[in-house]
Amino acid sequence: MTDEVRAAMSELLAAERRLRGRDPHRPGDLSATQVRALFQLERGEACTAGELAKRADLSPASMTAMLDQLEQGGIVERHRSEKDRRQVIVSLTDAGHEILAARRAHIEARTREVLSVYSDHELEAASKVMRSLAGLLDGFGR
Repeated sequence: MTDEVRAAMSELLAAERRLRGRDPHRPGDLSATQVRALFQLERGEACTAGELAKRADLSPASMTAMLDQLEQGGIVERHRSEKDRRQVIVSLTDAGHEILAARRAHIEARTREVLSVYSDHELEAASKVMRSLAGLLDGFGR
């Protein structure tokens, strides 16, 4: 069974890598990486691009390029910090909040649909296994 869990984890990680590599097909759509970063911005307070890059696990250069695109699309805005004028703060626009709310609703609906065939007990066990595997991965290389 350990081999089966390891294989399933590899499949999940590969699917996540493919998702991150997919570009949106329609103009104005957001990539999975952009959505992940925006969800991190939404969960916390407005912050600098560097702080957001850390939260979203992206390089600062990638984050800056991404924010340029998102700002042009009216999804985020950048402004000088009132506390420290050297810092540029990133925040979601009203349009950005609306786009994320729609994306979240879609993701949650699809997740409920896919997981509806499993019992609460099965989902609880799956959650425990995934957290254990996350801890395993975090422990490698230390």
